[in-house]
Amino acid sequence: MRRQDIVSDAGFSLVEILITVAIVGITFTAILGGLIASITVSALQRKEATADTIVRSAAESVKDSVQNPYVNCAGLGAYSLTGLSVPSGFSVKISGVAYWNWNQPPVPAAYAVGFQPNCPPTDHGIQQITISATSSDGQATETVQVIKRVVP
Repeated sequence: MRRQDIVSDAGFSLVEILITVAIVGITFTAILGGLIASITVSALQRKEATADTIVRSAAESVKDSVQNPYVNCAGLGAYSLTGLSVPSGFSVKISGVAYWNWNQPPVPAAYAVGFQPNCPPTDHGIQQITISATSSDGQATETVQVIKRVVP
């Protein structure tokens, strides 16, 4: 009986082991790629959420008539963003001011009705202010537009 045991020696061949190692390697690479993509997307989403929070805080600051009273024909530097807490790696700025002109005929485009980039001869007391927050690496940029009006 001893002789039969030696002749029927069973096991895995080299080809079977190499195929198994290749399958495990490909599977591991796919899983690792998915994890890296998930981490990258999560970091980008965190930057976008931070930029959104910053730009909305800046918008509230600009709309505040006590901190930033209405300025006739205001330019980009007319409204202050001082006192706004901006985390390192981000910047915020007022990137545009448009002025209400009720003499202008209505335009069918959304959000364009009545606002023009140049101050009309008579400031009608309503401005559309565009505020942008950007991450230092440029991956995340959020923009918001607010309407500021004269408070009687």
